[in-house]
Amino acid sequence: MFRLKFTEMPGNPEMINREFIGNPIDEFIEVYERFTSFYAIKHLIADDELHKRPLTPKKNRVCRFCGAVYSTVERFKSKAHLLPELIGNKNLLSDFECDKCNSLFGRYENDLANFLGASRAFHISNAKSGHLKFKSPDKTFIVKKDDEVSTDEAKLRVESHQEENNHFTLDAENKKVTFHTIRPSYNPHNVYKAFLKIGLSVLPDTCITDYKIAFAILQSARKNEEADNPLFKLNLYQHPGPAFPSPMVILFEKKQKTDAVPTHIVCLMFHNYTYQLTLPFNEQDKWMFDGKKIVTVPNMPPFIDKHFASKFGIPKGNRLNFNFDELKRNEKHDITCTFEDYTDTRLQE
Repeated sequence: MFRLKFTEMPGNPEMINREFIGNPIDEFIEVYERFTSFYAIKHLIADDELHKRPLTPKKNRVCRFCGAVYSTVERFKSKAHLLPELIGNKNLLSDFECDKCNSLFGRYENDLANFLGASRAFHISNAKSGHLKFKSPDKTFIVKKDDEVSTDEAKLRVESHQEENNHFTLDAENKKVTFHTIRPSYNPHNVYKAFLKIGLSVLPDTCITDYKIAFAILQSARKNEEADNPLFKLNLYQHPGPAFPSPMVILFEKKQKTDAVPTHIVCLMFHNYTYQLTLPFNEQDKWMFDGKKIVTVPNMPPFIDKHFASKFGIPKGNRLNFNFDELKRNEKHDITCTFEDYTDTRLQE
């Protein structure tokens, strides 16, 4: 994985400069150099002790998303999280999210959970804790902590019922197994809103007024009628090997205001995934859309060190379209895992 270097800004010791230290994967060097020529790290938060912060007292809170203030109607009772608990966040809480918005965002996160599907159950943290049990919609594929081991041991039990379902493909030569399952039903556009909420949550206070339209999209119950809006698409990398130790979000800001690229890019890393979200409709970006300029969104590289990749494998990229604003059912979902060894316990004829 890449490491982060923290240095004081010359002449301003209260400002901290953050930069990545690492060796880009050879296949992504050009992508890395192009992206970092446009963007620098503006803000970073991770689910660790370093980034925990005291919360504003409830009586002084203002909701970032709808403007609600503490009152007899709004008490800020909910334990709002800066990043969803479902991606592994345990410590990062929000003091600018009211109860009503928390309830709304919870519905988006339900769709996100269903989109992630069985992959959450396969994560090492679940193999230890056993908090999550995945069951496919037809109840023939189950992933859960193995009940026969001690609570401290990380071991999963994967059950495949009805042999004709072909729930897995074993590649013994390459030490890989691919599990074939079905995602629970989810609304893709709500998944996009779950990611958008994360992006808007990590914005500095000084940037909030530039994203009035994005905040309105988050609150809107109006159905999205667009089928191919690039702003509602995300890039995804999935890397083999060990997962990220904890969820992390990086807000990138463009270096030059005159560059015809979006002002902010959000990088979300959790489990074995890296998502790239473009924060849409920034007021400062209006000048780019005059019909005369070519606006581009530079692809973000996977921030995986080449030594890590040489040991575990090259991350695979994918483009995800979250424009569709209706329930998606019975979507196939393949999850590939690597292993050191296996024992075939099937009865021999």
